[in-house]
Amino acid sequence: MEHIVLRHLSGSKAKQEDIFQIVWFKEITFGRDLTSSVRFSEEEEMVGRHHARITKNPTQPALFYISDLNSRNGTFVNDQRIYGTSGLRKGDVVRLGVGGPVFQFEIEPETESIADKRAPAETVNLTQAPRIIIPPVTPYLAEQASAGKAGVEPARVLFPIQLSRNLLLVGGGVLIGLLMLAVGILIYRSIESETTIAGKKIDGAQPQSVLTNPNAGKYDHVHLSGVDTAEVEKDSQRAAWRLDVQPYLVLGTGHPGKSASDFDKPDGVAFSSTGLLFATDAANHRVQVWDIKNGARLGEFGHKVFGGEIVDIAVEPDNMVLITDQTLNLAYAFMPPQPGALDDKGKPLGPYDFQFKGTRFGEQGFKKLGGIVSDSRGRVYAVDAHRNDVVRFNPDGKVDKTWKFEKMNVDGDTYLHGCEGIAIDEAANNLFIASEKDAVVEVFDWETGAYKHQLIGAAKNSSGKPAGKHVFFGSVEGLAITQHHLLAVDESAGHIQVFDLAKTEAFDTDLTGYAAPRPRRSGGYQGFFGHAPLVDFEDKTNLELQKQVKTGSIIPGQANPPGYFCSPDSIASYTDQATGESFIAIADQCNYRVVVYRWSDVSSAMGLRPLQ
Repeated sequence: MEHIVLRHLSGSKAKQEDIFQIVWFKEITFGRDLTSSVRFSEEEEMVGRHHARITKNPTQPALFYISDLNSRNGTFVNDQRIYGTSGLRKGDVVRLGVGGPVFQFEIEPETESIADKRAPAETVNLTQAPRIIIPPVTPYLAEQASAGKAGVEPARVLFPIQLSRNLLLVGGGVLIGLLMLAVGILIYRSIESETTIAGKKIDGAQPQSVLTNPNAGKYDHVHLSGVDTAEVEKDSQRAAWRLDVQPYLVLGTGHPGKSASDFDKPDGVAFSSTGLLFATDAANHRVQVWDIKNGARLGEFGHKVFGGEIVDIAVEPDNMVLITDQTLNLAYAFMPPQPGALDDKGKPLGPYDFQFKGTRFGEQGFKKLGGIVSDSRGRVYAVDAHRNDVVRFNPDGKVDKTWKFEKMNVDGDTYLHGCEGIAIDEAANNLFIASEKDAVVEVFDWETGAYKHQLIGAAKNSSGKPAGKHVFFGSVEGLAITQHHLLAVDESAGHIQVFDLAKTEAFDTDLTGYAAPRPRRSGGYQGFFGHAPLVDFEDKTNLELQKQVKTGSIIPGQANPPGYFCSPDSIASYTDQATGESFIAIADQCNYRVVVYRWSDVSSAMGLRPLQ
């Protein structure tokens, strides 16, 4: 039987160990509060009262995670600050706060019985507590009186014991019986939970079927649910293109909620010219503002204004923020507060208390207003997913009648079939629109709206239609331009696809048409990062799973580690002029968080020279 060992390397607990049997494990909490599993003294001010928590994946018990509980001084794993939840591996070193106490996380096998975990026979003293390992169920903790193995302080035990040898034997038998009963209950509950998550028989019910997409007969590439999402990971031809990139930041708690750092379906993300990250929080009817350089949440706005389902977001050069409403088919406009401005109660407005300035586009007859983007001249491009159309607006908010989007081809069919993602490459005069159900990105002229007869993600047949083995496994969602590369969200696969726009073979080429990936990737297709979800919380047919999310018994952001996307949607990028670093933010909808990557990490995985 294995157990968790927390080996303290510095701080007031240096040379001590805390031990937790995995069979009993639910969570380990760290802080100065009396209820903490691992409690620190009031003198260790770098440790918060409720600082951090270690949990395990409910569907894969061998995987562990550590979560920072919005501590003031931060939590660090191997000297990298984490935000939200991060994976935790055997041997990882954790620091609680800058300059705070450090411990090493270990998983060790049980090499001797619990009764034998005591000092050697010649030094046994029954008035001293033996080294006992039991679950962290009580806040009371007592330090063991004498040293354990050489050079290391003994583990903390949960209660002091003073027993005669005979009483110890009798009590030990009772304790073992109770332990076995508790283990049986835990195993039963574990099995019951696993069958629930897998969608199998629950309380006598029959296994739930996998969602069948009604468009499957019309389009080959649609959103997939349940077990189908994992199929992409088994495709060896696609798997060869994986880029091993770890997230830089994770924003949000990973479960639906209404507190400051919770998201309830983040959908749209966009950056301001100064690097502020704006993220729509649909079910909470607000926009959250974050600093992605340090992971700080700066504020929120809009929760008293929005009427329908808010989705995408764009920031204009003058810092006006536009948020699209897919129910009412209009956009809300917000501006930063003026210096010295007051709210309706006479209190000074903060720098992130953006003020509502009215609606836009509501009179244009949109059927499903989705993606939105602004160019450097302040012109706004809005995508209508149902009409497969794009409309351009001038900076004054009026339709640009000089711009004619080429919606249809000569046979009367539209070039787009379901669309939301949009991005502009002004240097190359390209406007990219994601055709979701065709699983490609179509290319139009930025200045005129004319179709360029180019696409990304597939080859073309004689009629100019997508052909061959598509690069995208499912529907294409958000698009962004970063360092002359196109980043595209492959929703069903949980992948972020990367194309080098400087290479002509990035266009009109299917997956088979690209040469096998090399350590230094210099072709038009660079590969992808991100994983399919371990648990698909988008599967609405699994009613028990949805119930468990609502009650909090399953936290999506823990069941799916950071980078295992569940219905990712919008993507945005920002380049810091001072450092040259680019940051990439992705709305991870069904995991209730926003995940941020650094371009330097992506380019390094592609074998390119890092930033100087």
